[in-house]
Amino acid sequence: MVVEYPLYGESCTLAITLFSKRDSEFILFVGDLEDEGVSFTDRSGKVKKGESTYYVRMPICPDVAYIELESNEDAVDIVDIEVLDLPTDYSNPLFKREDVMSFIDFAEEFSYSASHLETNAEYKSDDDMFTISYLPKIINSEGNVEETPARISQQNGLIEVSKADFLRYTIPMRLAILLHEFSHYYLNVNMEDEVEADKNSLILYMGLGYPRIDAYNVYLDVFESTPTELNKERYSALQKLFKQNYIA
Repeated sequence: MVVEYPLYGESCTLAITLFSKRDSEFILFVGDLEDEGVSFTDRSGKVKKGESTYYVRMPICPDVAYIELESNEDAVDIVDIEVLDLPTDYSNPLFKREDVMSFIDFAEEFSYSASHLETNAEYKSDDDMFTISYLPKIINSEGNVEETPARISQQNGLIEVSKADFLRYTIPMRLAILLHEFSHYYLNVNMEDEVEADKNSLILYMGLGYPRIDAYNVYLDVFESTPTELNKERYSALQKLFKQNYIA
């Protein structure tokens, strides 16, 4: 089932109500009608017989959303779509910093365009404060592929991003990764502290109104590819962070 729904580029929360004829599995995708490289959510799950509503937080929106629903033997249909306000929280002092707001603008623009940007090229923010080096994959000093979607230089703040990974990610997932790397160099007290970078980036990510499920999924993707003791610690800390009010 496909629905084209006008949003006029205005930030919102989409409330999508499904009706299932029986207990079933489904896949819900929300993208940009004019750009097949853009995904705002791409989630799968199980739904019980009857009606269920799913909420898609969209701080950045297309003019027209492309909504696609797949289910076993077409057992699930979209019966209602409602546009709701987007919950945001800009109370944290970080949102008053010029460099933070500049990077957010840059990171959102890059995340939206990443599917179509050329690799082996550098992209700069409008104020030239930040640079992203977009690579097919991230290669370490020994010539091997790094199991990470992005990393930041501790010397100059240059962010390297793997297109191979970003092609798999939704817009919110891409932004969560970029904010994490930004936090290491520009926000952390201890630049190398991964848990501190997780915390700082999630304050921004959740304050902007992005969906926690995408942040959770992209962190889990990173942790599963490199199941180190540090990442186990980060996963435990992440679980606690999601329960705290400032990233609700």
